[in-house]
Amino acid sequence: MFLDRLLAHNRPLIDAVVSAHQAGELLANTYVVDLDTVARNAAAIAEAARARGLSTYVMAKQYGRNPDVTRTAIEAGLGPVVAVDTACVSAAVRHGLPVGHVGHLVQPHRGSEDFVVGADPEVVTVFSLDAARRVGAAALRRGGPPVSVLLRVHGEGDRFYFGHGGGFPAADVVAAARAVDTIEGVAVHGVTTFPALLADPDNRRIAATPNLTTLVTAAERLRSAGFDIRQVNAPGTTSARSLAIAADAGATHVEPGNAIHGTTPLHVFSEDAPEQPAIVYVTEVSHVDGDDAYTFAAGHYIDKVLGDFGLTALVGRDAATATERPARVDTAPDGAIHYYTVLRDARRLDIRPGDTVVMCFRPQVFVTRGRTQAVSGLHAGAEGGAPVWGSRYDAEARVVGDPS
Repeated sequence: MFLDRLLAHNRPLIDAVVSAHQAGELLANTYVVDLDTVARNAAAIAEAARARGLSTYVMAKQYGRNPDVTRTAIEAGLGPVVAVDTACVSAAVRHGLPVGHVGHLVQPHRGSEDFVVGADPEVVTVFSLDAARRVGAAALRRGGPPVSVLLRVHGEGDRFYFGHGGGFPAADVVAAARAVDTIEGVAVHGVTTFPALLADPDNRRIAATPNLTTLVTAAERLRSAGFDIRQVNAPGTTSARSLAIAADAGATHVEPGNAIHGTTPLHVFSEDAPEQPAIVYVTEVSHVDGDDAYTFAAGHYIDKVLGDFGLTALVGRDAATATERPARVDTAPDGAIHYYTVLRDARRLDIRPGDTVVMCFRPQVFVTRGRTQAVSGLHAGAEGGAPVWGSRYDAEARVVGDPS
């Protein structure tokens, strides 16, 4: 999906991963993230957000919560981590990274509340009075100030992905906020939804969803009722070029994720989007059977936000050969286990076991068995620099010391 853009804008990343893999320094089934490009992308998003009066949270799940990437994005000007689940909280705490937002998309489960509150997030989203009571009780046990909570709101006509429903009806948001505000240990300070923005592939643009109107209207009603609303949190397809939509509607906070490594739908629609591709999936050919080459694929998962599309990979034992030899990739059906992906036409392309395979797509590393590894120094000077490789992590940001 993003391979042409990668070839046009980040050849040093391709060169580095092929060379490192062939030298035995980079293992198969690894998402490699270019920190130099991440820093530039994050700085562009942060600057655009400041210009629009928006605050940001870093969505780390897409790149497997790799702490080197998160730290680079924060140092470039983005805000603390948004934890879509408690594993994201754990990854941030493990590496001393600040936590900004917890509970959206996944609510803290029973027994996790003390850990979540102890991470000292700026806000916790609650979908229900029960969740608010559990968070409040944890705050009281901790003995600190009340936890700022966001109400997840929804209205008629809002759009949600499967399994993303829930929250407080926007029509009853004032009554809901009053009920939550009676709970000791929490204070209502905002509202959120998801997705507030989505790709419009027919018109090749990013557009507001009905959810954004629901969100802003709920915030206005709460302010009119006397609530101290500090956050109107509007995540969804966030990039430097889409921030104006959220800001103009009345949002205060956004949550960039795929834009940090240049893989949002806007980067398919627009060649001049400021963020450049900074992530690749690197694996290798395991074996060849006739015209089919099989590549290790434990970490393979494509977020098909734009529907099905043809995937190609670069294959070879040096970057020059790989970039001239794209191969068609077939993947396991949805719901099947990704042991291997299949490269077609292997005989004609002279694909052999041990060849490096490089793919560039929209990832969700946190749901895979993939590893992540950051690299820096690829863009130092006109001729590029010497790569500096970070630690290899699993999808929950734990260092992987063995070659698994």
